[in-house]
Amino acid sequence: MSLNSTERFNTSKELKENLKISHLAIEDVAAALNTSVSKINQILELDYVAPEDPWILKEYLSEQLCQQGLTGYPYSKLVGDFRNYWFLSTRKIYKRQLSK
Repeated sequence: MSLNSTERFNTSKELKENLKISHLAIEDVAAALNTSVSKINQILELDYVAPEDPWILKEYLSEQLCQQGLTGYPYSKLVGDFRNYWFLSTRKIYKRQLSK
Protein backbone atom coordinates (compact mmCIF):
# COMPACT_ATOMS: atom_id res chain seq x y z
CA MET A 1 0.00 0.00 0.00
CA SER A 2 1.48 3.29 -1.07
CA LEU A 3 0.56 6.32 0.94
CA ASN A 4 0.55 9.85 -0.35
CA SER A 5 2.09 12.63 1.75
CA THR A 6 -1.16 13.45 3.58
CA GLU A 7 -1.79 9.79 4.37
CA ARG A 8 1.80 9.39 5.59
CA PHE A 9 1.42 12.45 7.85
CA ASN A 10 -1.89 11.16 9.25
CA THR A 11 -0.59 7.62 9.81
CA SER A 12 2.48 8.98 11.59
CA LYS A 13 0.25 11.15 13.78
CA GLU A 14 -2.02 8.21 14.58
CA LEU A 15 0.87 5.99 15.65
CA LYS A 16 2.28 8.78 17.82
CA GLU A 17 -1.11 9.45 19.41
CA ASN A 18 -1.53 5.79 20.31
CA LEU A 19 1.96 5.68 21.80
CA LYS A 20 1.06 8.73 23.87
CA ILE A 21 -2.27 7.24 25.01
CA SER A 22 -0.51 4.01 26.01
CA HIS A 23 1.77 5.89 28.46
CA LEU A 24 4.59 3.60 27.36
CA ALA A 25 8.12 4.92 27.16
CA ILE A 26 9.59 4.63 23.70
CA GLU A 27 12.51 2.74 25.26
CA ASP A 28 10.09 0.12 26.60
CA VAL A 29 8.43 -0.25 23.21
CA ALA A 30 11.83 -0.68 21.56
CA ALA A 31 12.83 -3.32 24.11
CA ALA A 32 9.52 -5.18 23.71
CA LEU A 33 9.96 -5.24 19.94
CA ASN A 34 13.64 -6.16 20.21
CA THR A 35 14.86 -3.08 18.41
CA SER A 36 16.32 0.38 19.02
CA VAL A 37 14.68 3.65 19.97
CA SER A 38 16.02 4.98 16.68
CA LYS A 39 14.10 2.29 14.77
CA ILE A 40 10.85 3.06 16.64
CA ASN A 41 11.31 6.76 15.82
CA GLN A 42 11.91 5.80 12.20
CA ILE A 43 8.63 3.87 12.16
CA LEU A 44 6.75 6.69 13.90
CA GLU A 45 7.92 9.02 11.13
CA LEU A 46 7.36 6.37 8.41
CA ASP A 47 10.92 7.07 7.35
CA TYR A 48 12.33 4.32 5.12
CA VAL A 49 10.52 1.43 6.74
CA ALA A 50 9.25 -1.87 5.43
CA PRO A 51 5.47 -2.07 4.86
CA GLU A 52 5.15 -4.44 7.84
CA ASP A 53 6.89 -2.14 10.34
CA PRO A 54 3.99 0.29 10.98
CA TRP A 55 1.63 -2.68 11.26
CA ILE A 56 3.87 -4.36 13.83
CA LEU A 57 3.97 -1.19 15.91
CA LYS A 58 0.22 -0.66 15.48
CA GLU A 59 -0.55 -4.24 16.58
CA TYR A 60 1.77 -3.94 19.59
CA LEU A 61 0.29 -0.63 20.69
CA SER A 62 -3.25 -1.94 20.19
CA GLU A 63 -2.48 -4.94 22.41
CA GLN A 64 -1.03 -2.70 25.10
CA LEU A 65 -3.98 -0.32 25.00
CA CYS A 66 -6.41 -3.23 25.21
CA GLN A 67 -4.55 -4.70 28.22
CA GLN A 68 -4.78 -1.31 29.93
CA GLY A 69 -8.47 -0.96 29.11
CA LEU A 70 -7.80 2.15 27.04
CA THR A 71 -9.35 3.23 23.77
CA GLY A 72 -6.84 4.07 21.09
CA TYR A 73 -6.80 6.87 18.58
CA PRO A 74 -8.44 5.64 15.35
CA TYR A 75 -6.33 4.75 12.33
CA SER A 76 -7.24 5.95 8.87
CA LYS A 77 -5.07 3.59 6.80
CA LEU A 78 -3.83 0.87 9.17
CA VAL A 79 -7.30 -0.63 9.36
CA GLY A 80 -8.78 -4.08 9.24
CA ASP A 81 -6.97 -7.35 9.51
CA PHE A 82 -3.37 -7.25 8.29
CA ARG A 83 -3.84 -10.81 6.98
CA ASN A 84 -6.15 -9.40 4.30
CA TYR A 85 -3.39 -7.33 2.71
CA TRP A 86 -1.64 -9.48 0.14
CA PHE A 87 1.53 -7.37 0.10
CA LEU A 88 2.29 -7.80 3.81
CA SER A 89 4.37 -10.65 5.18
CA THR A 90 2.11 -11.99 7.91
CA ARG A 91 5.02 -14.09 9.17
CA LYS A 92 7.01 -10.94 9.92
CA ILE A 93 4.05 -9.37 11.70
CA TYR A 94 3.32 -12.47 13.79
CA LYS A 95 6.98 -12.69 14.77
CA ARG A 96 7.22 -8.92 15.25
CA GLN A 97 10.21 -9.00 12.95
CA LEU A 98 10.99 -5.37 12.15
CA SER A 99 13.19 -4.45 9.22
CA LYS A 100 16.82 -3.60 9.90
